[in-house]
This record gives sequence, C-alpha cells and structure tokens, in this order.
Amino acid sequence: MATSSASSMYAGKSDEEVEEILDRMLTRLALCDEPKLENLLNKLLPLTISSLSRPSSIVRTKVMEILSHVNKRVKHQQQIGLPLDDLWHLYMEDNAAPMVRNFCIVYVEMAFDRVTKEKKENIAPTMIANISKLPSQHQDIVLRIVTKVIGECHSSKISDEVAAKYRLITGSQDREIFVEFCLHTLLYQPPSASGGSPPGLSVSQSNRVTGKTPLSHDMLLVRKLGLLNVLDVMELPAELVYPIYVAACADRHEPVIRRGEELLKKKTSGVQFDDAKLINRLFLLFNGNVGAEHIAADSRVVPGNPALRVRLMSVFCRSVTAANSFPSTLQCIFGCIYGMCVLRMCIFIVFQAPK
Repeated sequence: MATSSASSMYAGKSDEEVEEILDRMLTRLALCDEPKLENLLNKLLPLTISSLSRPSSIVRTKVMEILSHVNKRVKHQQQIGLPLDDLWHLYMEDNAAPMVRNFCIVYVEMAFDRVTKEKKENIAPTMIANISKLPSQHQDIVLRIVTKVIGECHSSKISDEVAAKYRLITGSQDREIFVEFCLHTLLYQPPSASGGSPPGLSVSQSNRVTGKTPLSHDMLLVRKLGLLNVLDVMELPAELVYPIYVAACADRHEPVIRRGEELLKKKTSGVQFDDAKLINRLFLLFNGNVGAEHIAADSRVVPGNPALRVRLMSVFCRSVTAANSFPSTLQCIFGCIYGMCVLRMCIFIVFQAPK
C-alpha cells in the first residue's frame, strides 16, 4: 500500500533528506516520457502527498513543485490514469494529517474521471459507507463524485453485485447524509434568470448539489434516475425515502416523474404519516423555513414548487401529527391563502379527503 511504502521511505529521515528524495522524484518526473507517466504517477503521487504530514516548509514547498508539474502534465490528458485506490486509502488513514487529506481528496476527484466504469461503480458505495467520518466540506465533494458516478452508471439499471454493495451501507448517519443529498438533488432545478435557489432548497443546499460545475437538464435527468434506482435497491425505511419519491413525482422530467410514481406505490405503502420526524421534513418542503429572519440568508429554505405542495397537502389532511404541528399548520394555511395558484387545488384535495 502507498501509506506503508511512504512510512518506510521517510522513517527516521530528516527534513533535508526527505527534500532530497522529493528532489529526485521531481527530476525523474520531468524526464519521464508520456507513455511511462501513468506507471510513475501510481508510485510517486501517494508518496509525494504523504510527505505533507511533515511540518517542514521546505518539504511542503518541494511537494508543491511536484504537484504543480503533475497538474501541467495530466490536466488535459484524460487518458493518463491516477492511483485512485491508493489515494483513497491514504485519505482514510486514521492518523492522516489534514493537509494530506485535503490534497488527497483533490486527486481522488481527478482520478475518478480517469478510471473504468466498472472501477467507478465498485468503489463509489465504499466511499458512502464511511461518509459520516469525513469533514463536512469533504462530504460534499464525495457526495458529488458518487452522484456523478451513479448518473453515469445506473440511470437505466444497477447490477446485483453493485446493489449488494449499497445495501452494506448500514450506518444510520451514513445513510441519512446520503439520503439528504439525494433529496436535495431531486429537488434541484437549474436556476431561473432571476436567480435565487430552486424551490424546496436554500442557496447553500443548491450550491452543495452543483459544486463548481453547472448541471444541465440532461445531467440532472440521468443523476436523478440513477439515484432513484440506487435507493430502490438499498431497502431503506419508507419514512426515510418518502420525501424523495414525492419530490420525484413533482419533477420537470417526465421519466423522473414516472419512476417516482412507481417507487411511491412500491416502497411506501406502509409509511407512517404520524411519524413526527417525517412530518417535520414534509412541512419544511411545504413552508420553507419558519422564522427565517433568524437564519442566514444563504441557508433559508424556500417553499417547494406548487406540484410538490399539492401532494404534501394531501398527506397533511390525513395526518393527526400534521394537524397538531403548531405553528407549521398555520404557516401551511397562510401559504395556501397567499399562494392563490395553489389554493384552489388544495381546497379540492381537502374536500376530497376521507372524513
């Protein structure tokens, strides 16, 4: 493994000796021909990044020189692979220094675009299985990587072998973090010309879904379908996935709506609408943040779109917990009164609800 090789190479060496080793690496890298570059990087990149655990500014400066050279050589050559497995194992080391992890995650993200489809779909579930252990900023990067993989690999189907890997994600925190990101992705739509966040999301949640890369309608379509397929095989509690399937039913993409309707019938027949946690999540989608003046502007969740709110109203009409949820119930009523386009549909649903 890369970490054990690094430990043995740098063990007992002074900063000056490590700098000399890195200097030889840089020279070897500079003289390496393109056909041999990938094999060299498989050994050199983890060793170089692992040396960032040393506090020496001299060592770190030399590492920056090497990484700068690597970036120039591989940035526009997608055919040159990077050591994804070794970089991920180095990142997940219990005693990994923060700077080592920061650089590892950058090159892990870069490496994903350079490996085979089979490699991507097999490693993605293992990254989600440990996500609660990661810093929040790194969680977002990993979630975007995995969601991209899911869109590329599972928008039409998911193999039994890969499905089994997703079912191994049993940690409650890991599952909840992943499911929350799935919900935000299903709610996301490209922003309008007027700006702001998409319905059902805050600005920070919207930015969390996209990262630095704008998502087109086609990219969103395959990612949403892929996420729905993955959630289908994960065998999650109905109360956990219900908001996602409802959001899918109110999407702009017809294939997402059809898949959402299918999963809503198939997976949520036993959902408990008096589950307080579920009802609170649904009220947040309907009302947005109540008392938003106490919440930072970029963290304020706006109400969901009219189609989603109509579906949620039908849930509230048959839930005792929803009826007793003050002040969310009043906020819901006033939202209907001031949203006249929704009001007529809501009134119809209320009078059609079973007495």
